[in-house]
Amino acid sequence: MISRRVVKPSVALVKLQELCARSEQCSDEILTKLRGWSVPESAALKILALLKRDRYVDDRRYVEAFVRDKIVFNRWGRAKIKLALIKKHITADLIADGFDTIDPEEYQVALDEVLQAKARRIGEINSYESRVKLLKHAASRGFEVGLAGDRIKKMFLK
Repeated sequence: MISRRVVKPSVALVKLQELCARSEQCSDEILTKLRGWSVPESAALKILALLKRDRYVDDRRYVEAFVRDKIVFNRWGRAKIKLALIKKHITADLIADGFDTIDPEEYQVALDEVLQAKARRIGEINSYESRVKLLKHAASRGFEVGLAGDRIKKMFLK
């Protein structure tokens, strides 16, 4: 039998305040952590409400940071980011608002870097198969197929 770590609600609140002061957390992550600590559901909801009231947890701010970080550091496209946020139970409205904060130039640079890195691994980009590989790779990273296709044409088919 696996024993779960039990944390008192008052201690959990302090731990979560410290965690949220260091990094952005969404409501779902907080509730998951509280459940892992075997905090009763009613106390967990109260703790979450306190964290939201004191602005330790703000899902809108979390989404904006998540979107920015995934584009800049992980080179993810909109589709992959959207799926990750849906898994965290973020509402469609917040996801749409987060996408509104995307800098189009930054997004273009991320796509270009993904395509160039894959092109270096493929080698010759003159064949149809190699361009399909590039397109599939961009799609697997969450970039829109139409946008990726246009960039491949501009970058490699001169």
